[in-house]
Amino acid sequence: MPHAPDRPRAAWVLPALTVAGLAAAVGALAAWAHALRGQDGVVLLTGAEPFVGHWDVRAGVGTAVAVAVAGAVVAFGPRLATILRWPALLAAAGGGALAFALALGALVSWDDLAAPLAGPHEYLPAVPAAAADPAAFVRTFTARLPDQPIHVRGHPPGFVLLLAGLDRLGLAGAGWATAVVVTAGAGAVVAVAITLRRLGGAPGEGTARRALPAVVLAPAALWVATSADALFAAVLAWGVAALAVASTTARPGARWTAAVGAGALLGACPFLSYGLLHMGVVALVVPFVTRRWAPTVVAGAVVLATVLAWGAAGLWLWDGLAATHEQWGAGSGTGRPYLYFLLADVVLLAVLVGPAGTAGLVGARRLDPATRALVLVAVASALLGAVLGFERGEVERIWLPLACWVAPAAATLVDPARLASWRWWCGAQGLAAIALATVLRSPW
Repeated sequence: MPHAPDRPRAAWVLPALTVAGLAAAVGALAAWAHALRGQDGVVLLTGAEPFVGHWDVRAGVGTAVAVAVAGAVVAFGPRLATILRWPALLAAAGGGALAFALALGALVSWDDLAAPLAGPHEYLPAVPAAAADPAAFVRTFTARLPDQPIHVRGHPPGFVLLLAGLDRLGLAGAGWATAVVVTAGAGAVVAVAITLRRLGGAPGEGTARRALPAVVLAPAALWVATSADALFAAVLAWGVAALAVASTTARPGARWTAAVGAGALLGACPFLSYGLLHMGVVALVVPFVTRRWAPTVVAGAVVLATVLAWGAAGLWLWDGLAATHEQWGAGSGTGRPYLYFLLADVVLLAVLVGPAGTAGLVGARRLDPATRALVLVAVASALLGAVLGFERGEVERIWLPLACWVAPAAATLVDPARLASWRWWCGAQGLAAIALATVLRSPW
């Protein structure tokens, strides 16, 4: 006769060992970086490997707010996730994610929130030229790429043009850019939840409800405030959500409107970040799960039209990719050790989704089929990018468009009948995020 305690023990031992392994991996990568530093031809990051940033213990009013938000989510989130009506739950999740990200971003001073986007290597220095003549900016983008700030050199011109549009509306500067980025980034949580429910039906909604408290407190919030990649994550997430709506609604008008909207959002993705080209494979989960391909074909046609429109304006996608790769090769990218960053990139995806998201992957087979497909495809996309060397470091921000799809794996740890266990995992999420914010000064 099997031992009665075997199943309960497996239910917490494997997840706990996974979290311990993650902590050990971060420590091992830090030690490895220390050994590599100073070797000929080796280029690392900024001193806090595997993270980008510097070790610097800080605390302030934002710390207290972050602790309060995390405490409220831990105390009330699991219960509310089971009893709130769906629209109210989405609003609560979006508001909680926004509050937590803002608190972490403004840990010591409110000015810290906008500082990352105000740096000389960011996008804002390129805005005056784009705002003065957007058509010329696009037409000459690749030719003038070597003269642009570092982040502009590494990305398509889409985000600069968005900031230029804000500038023309009188909403110029880092403050407005930060408001757009953080609000959009926090909203990605809502888009993912909508997708899970649309694709998974009642089981998908159950997964979303169980996962949301842990997703809100995932350490990814630290880079939602403030990295432009938070906006990129939101555009991809809402594009997938719109495609899920188009593929599941019974109303023809709503179906084709949502399909066109999905195409517009997904078509914008490669002109915001070239990394979204391989991350966008998440969208293909929708037709495979629903077996309805017509909305995806319509959305794909809009994506193609978007690419052609950019080309007609003077920027062909492959030319932008080639120019950016040339800049990467001429910079420090090729000096970053492949094996080190391969492992670091994988570990940092786990850091972003937090202890609960990482431990939840152990039981991925228990997720509803739609959520499981989204989680596994997102993980596979990250592994592909790491193995091919597309991303070597700085993935705390780069992986944001994928982390929001992996984090719902936390649902596998939840037994709604045992709120205490649920709260422990939510607490681990919040503690990890606040601890990182306290000891790591990130440039984002």
